[in-house]
Amino acid sequence: MITGLLHLHSSFRYLVLLLIVLAIADAFISLSNGKAYTKTSKMLALGALIFTHIQLLVGLLLYFLGPKGFNTIMTVEGFMKDATARFYAVEHISMMIIAVVLITVGYSSSKKPEEANRKYKAIAVLYSIALIIILVMIPWPFLKDFGTWI
Repeated sequence: MITGLLHLHSSFRYLVLLLIVLAIADAFISLSNGKAYTKTSKMLALGALIFTHIQLLVGLLLYFLGPKGFNTIMTVEGFMKDATARFYAVEHISMMIIAVVLITVGYSSSKKPEEANRKYKAIAVLYSIALIIILVMIPWPFLKDFGTWI
C-alpha cells in the first residue's frame, strides 16, 4: 500500500504542477490583457486548488503511515542531524502545507473582489509564491538523496 501511495504521490505531482502553472499563466496573461474574469480562469484556479488538496491528502497518508515521516520522529534518535530524515519528517511537510494554504488563500481571495484585475492578482501572486515553495521542496528523483522513481 505504501509503495502504491508513494508512486501516486510522485507521479501526481506533475499534474499538480501543470495545473498551478496554467492557473498562474492564465492570471498573468489576463492581467496584462485587462481581460474580464472568465469561467475558464476560475476553473483553472479551482482545478489547481482541488488537485493540490488531493496531493496533500495523499502526502499526509504517506507521512503518517510510511517510514519517512512521523515514524522517523518517533523512532530515530537525533533525526534532526540527518538532512534527509529531517527533510521528510519536518521540512517537506511543513513547507508543502504552507504552499497549500497559500493556494487556498489565493483562490478564496479571488472570489471576493468584483474587479477582475484584483481576482487575477490574488491568483498570480499567491499561486506563484506557492509554486516556488513547491518546486524547492519537491524531492526530485534526479537529486542524489531522493531516489530514482519519476
